[in-house]
Amino acid sequence: MPTIEIASSDLRHRGACARQVLRHLVGRRGGPASDGKSRAGAYIIGMHDGAPPSSNVGDWRFATTVHQFRANYSEVWEEVNEGAWCLRSAYLNIYRTDPATHHESAFLSLHCDPNEADDAPHARYKRGPHLHIEAAVAPLPHAHLALCLGNLDVALSSVDSLTQAMEQAIMMLKEEVFDSVG
Repeated sequence: MPTIEIASSDLRHRGACARQVLRHLVGRRGGPASDGKSRAGAYIIGMHDGAPPSSNVGDWRFATTVHQFRANYSEVWEEVNEGAWCLRSAYLNIYRTDPATHHESAFLSLHCDPNEADDAPHARYKRGPHLHIEAAVAPLPHAHLALCLGNLDVALSSVDSLTQAMEQAIMMLKEEVFDSVG
């Protein structure tokens, strides 16, 4: 049985829920705009400013409270059976834009793969919220720095618990990274 599972009726509210969690990084009351895309047994929720720039959710960005940082957030939900969906991934990626060249580079990522197979490499670190320090030198960009390892069972007990764990991690990033830069 999948770890984080919700009914179809709850899936349509996930965009609004994610917007609320992300509002801490955006500085706007309602957070970024959200859209959903259906793809062969999957439903992808993404966040953006204004109109989505393309059909690829990975290209979508929204402004943050720090001028040089833009972000991408997506959730991938897979259909388990008629009326039930499981969370495959929830990814927040932060990008830094060089003011001189306007080149965007990956800076930091907060990921969660709650239904990672138990026998997958690094599964115990990947299943809960974990950081990737993209701007660092190897091996840090590929390391899964788990944030809930000591209470992973609690974080993965429900979609609400996982949302709360992700929100706490986002608040930490705001206070420890964004507020230091901005």
